[in-house]
Amino acid sequence: MYLGIDLGTTNSVISRSFVDRNNNLVTEVINIGQLNDENNWEPYPSLPSMVYFSEEGRIVGREAKRLRFQDSEHVVTNAKRFMGTSHTWTIDDETFDAKKIAAIVLQHCKKVLKNIKYDSVVITVPASFNPDQISDTIQAAKMAGFDNVTIKHEPTAALLSFIDEEALKQEKDRLVDFSEVKRILVFDLGGGTCDTSVIDVKVDKDGIIFTERGVGRYQELGGIDFDAKLATGLMNIFFQQEGIMAGDLTDQQKDEMYRNLLDAAEKIKEKLSSRIFNATPDEDVENLSAKLNILNFYNNRPLKLVLTKKDYDEYTKDLYTDKNIRFRRFEDLEKNKNIIAVIRKTLEDYNIPKNSIDYVFMTGGMSKFLTVRQKVTEYLNKPIIMPQNPMDAVARGASIYQHYKVTDTKAEKPTDGYRDNEAVESADNKVVHKESITDHMMLAEAILLDVNEGLPKVIIPRKTFVPYEGELIGEFRTSSPSGIKLNIYAAEDEFDSSMRLQKSLEKVFRFTVKSGTPFDIKYKINENKEISMKIVIDDGYHSDEMDLSVYSDLHIEEQELGVFTEDNI
Repeated sequence: MYLGIDLGTTNSVISRSFVDRNNNLVTEVINIGQLNDENNWEPYPSLPSMVYFSEEGRIVGREAKRLRFQDSEHVVTNAKRFMGTSHTWTIDDETFDAKKIAAIVLQHCKKVLKNIKYDSVVITVPASFNPDQISDTIQAAKMAGFDNVTIKHEPTAALLSFIDEEALKQEKDRLVDFSEVKRILVFDLGGGTCDTSVIDVKVDKDGIIFTERGVGRYQELGGIDFDAKLATGLMNIFFQQEGIMAGDLTDQQKDEMYRNLLDAAEKIKEKLSSRIFNATPDEDVENLSAKLNILNFYNNRPLKLVLTKKDYDEYTKDLYTDKNIRFRRFEDLEKNKNIIAVIRKTLEDYNIPKNSIDYVFMTGGMSKFLTVRQKVTEYLNKPIIMPQNPMDAVARGASIYQHYKVTDTKAEKPTDGYRDNEAVESADNKVVHKESITDHMMLAEAILLDVNEGLPKVIIPRKTFVPYEGELIGEFRTSSPSGIKLNIYAAEDEFDSSMRLQKSLEKVFRFTVKSGTPFDIKYKINENKEISMKIVIDDGYHSDEMDLSVYSDLHIEEQELGVFTEDNI
């Protein structure tokens, strides 16, 4: 049995896969226990990736989400946006980075799996995650108690789930014929991130081949940005209608009003999406409405909200409107967030013509919103395909991966009582999978190295497929007789003004050398985008080859993280 975990910005999902007695590959979402609104323990198919730090302990999931506005100082949300950075949260005199928050979320997931035996786990990340962000994800998994972790890209995992769904259909009912190479633009718009990839896919009798042709750089754009647009717009209109001036309210009052509107905006979005999805053909979709009351919003008065789809689209139109700006820096794209610019820039960066795209594959929670699909269709004019459930497609696809890697496996019977009627009764029955999966993953950013605080040198160019290895012979010289210091950066190239320092590493030599002694560097990046390096130095008297642990400055806590859990998860 194999596990797949979609460690999401706003929600996380766990899936498992196994082979049933009829040699069919089965995938199931594992429900995750958490406190509901009535403070009772209840299983849900997804876990809000939020942590509430209470006096009783650390609470993960729906309770944290419920309290994120009521007690915002004790709730951490959207930690995934800060993976690979030095950003921290200080709560009750204790400091947490994104890696540790992710570990707390993953440890809650691990608790759910206490009675389930599995061989390995695949954890997904955005295709544009750089090695430092992936390193934090892997370390968070280790801190949570997961071993034998493989990293896969979210767009490819979701696409694999769709291919598996298609394989179960009659050939005449399939939406896509993958027997010939199809170029798929994967648009994964979730609660907090927007991941775009262009992937060539082919499926034949020998297996599946994924080849990434373009990867959009990691975008902090998702459902929370739509909520923020609506909340800001509603607040500005309310101030105008009530004649409220900037100095009439304290910062605390304004913050509380805005948090209430953010909460309302999310609920309105969900209500509208549900109404549109269930609309009959004769209904006017643009004028379907959602209603919501915010009690005690201002001066002990409630605020009654009634918004149509047309209203919602007007408030959030900036997130659909591409101003055709030729972004010179990554930060410029962040300041002009919209879903069309993300797609356009990905195609431009990799010189991919729009007419070369065969299908748009949409996944992520926001892909269910009609206007998102409408705007993407208008821009690309390509057919849209979607998984049966965009919310769990990534996790399902992740759990399937390892089955294509195994050539001779035993059919499994789940150990926790699920699907007993379909599981294999005898472990002696073997299932041979002739299929394989080939996944050509690409680096969205270049990896650069700087030794003497000069201009960093690209050692692995962007668009490079992993795994990859190389060496620099005699290109660097020592500036100290006792050791060296290396800085590793991520950027588009050596001239990118958005270049970010990933790691600063030091190595002490086993012997003293003359300053200016040349040395060689050998480096590798594996399928998980983990980098390893060796330094080879020879001063004519001594020779040494030293391993340089790129992740040596990461401290893995051995003690229990102390996540608040219940025995009956």
